[in-house]
Amino acid sequence: ASGDIGPKRKQGDYQVPEGFYSIDRFNPQSTYHLSLGLNYPNQSDKILSSKTSPGGNIFIHGSCVSAGCLAITDEWIEELYVYCVEAQNNGGTIQVTIFPFKPSVENMMYNTLGYPELKHEFSLWTDLKRGYDQFNESYELPNVQFNEDGSHTII
Repeated sequence: ASGDIGPKRKQGDYQVPEGFYSIDRFNPQSTYHLSLGLNYPNQSDKILSSKTSPGGNIFIHGSCVSAGCLAITDEWIEELYVYCVEAQNNGGTIQVTIFPFKPSVENMMYNTLGYPELKHEFSLWTDLKRGYDQFNESYELPNVQFNEDGSHTII
């Protein structure tokens, strides 16, 4: 991945999105071996990001190189790509949650205290942690609703 901690907010910032997404397209002819497109910007990003140029075309892809996407090895993208094609063929929506760090209590404390300049991101990180905790308790994907202010309601 490229960039620093904190979500993507504009075209060309080299940041990786942070939040709740889904895979919305498949590219077997990708320059980066294979790629899975994310629905960035999502509803929250459209509210909180640059109104004129939030960026787009964010993918999970192979080739282990990135300037804002999520790059993995060719071997891993091949496996992930097959799972995603099968999920889509069986009628599933493929949800993807992108975390800036593992949302443990310790990491939440470290990152909220260690990056005071990102205090506006704390609510996003808290929402991500809620979704993470709910999944780890129930093993069911959280139902995420986007609010008018760009925050999330986790159901």
